[in-house]
Amino acid sequence: MKKKLNILCVLLLVLMIAGIVMTLVGASDDFHKGWTEGQDGSEPSTLLGTFGILIVFLCFIVYLYTFACFVRFILNINHGEVFSWANVDLLRTVGWCIVVPTVIIFAIMSPDFDNLWGAGADAIGFITEGVFILIMAEAFAIGLKLKEEQDLTI
Repeated sequence: MKKKLNILCVLLLVLMIAGIVMTLVGASDDFHKGWTEGQDGSEPSTLLGTFGILIVFLCFIVYLYTFACFVRFILNINHGEVFSWANVDLLRTVGWCIVVPTVIIFAIMSPDFDNLWGAGADAIGFITEGVFILIMAEAFAIGLKLKEEQDLTI
């Protein structure tokens, strides 16, 4: 059972890394496009542009922290610590660190998107994943409460 969990977790980590790489490639293409337009003088630099870059950088840091929390969660489970408050806290952190930055980035960057429907679909996909992780955290919390009640029963 642990082997199957490890395989699924490694697959999920590979998918997360692939998503980060794809995002960075897309961001570099957009950066190059913006750089070229900026050199042509077609689009002046605005405060919203600088603010948007800062927000995207901060969200990238939050996503890296999310990745680290998920790795810690997997390591806790591999060490036999499945139902613990630390795991519940890690799952809640991962869930909220996916939902909040995604909503912020979509809200700030939506006027700049060429394809708003595609960007909205991507954002909804990320938010759905975050909400699913939050549901898993609550399921772990309920399981932990049941375990604690069972330990107190004679």
